[in-house]
Amino acid sequence: MADFPGNTEWVADVVPDLAARLDPFIVNTEDVDDELIKVFIDEIKRLSGELSDGVERNDGEMVRIAAHSIKGMGGTMGLPEISVLGLEIEVRAKTERLMDIRPLIDALAAWLATFC
Repeated sequence: MADFPGNTEWVADVVPDLAARLDPFIVNTEDVDDELIKVFIDEIKRLSGELSDGVERNDGEMVRIAAHSIKGMGGTMGLPEISVLGLEIEVRAKTERLMDIRPLIDALAAWLATFC
């Protein structure tokens, strides 16, 4: 597996019970290469924008769909923390707690900034 230039330890700051929620998202990532990582980062950036737009528009369904995609992508890339973050955003969107999502989006954006 290629190395990610950032880490995901920050997710524990925004999802306090993170460690207990990781197991369902841990997968073998032997086939992840640098090109796939670039595609992943680009897609997470796009989805992060959709999260922000959805919150701004008060569109819970838009937020839920973007978060669901993030949830799946994190595990695929060997970043279960990102999957748990996506799940947490998805749950908050489903329960119409969109204003509670902003700190999670901000933390994700800060992590993404480490790749630029």
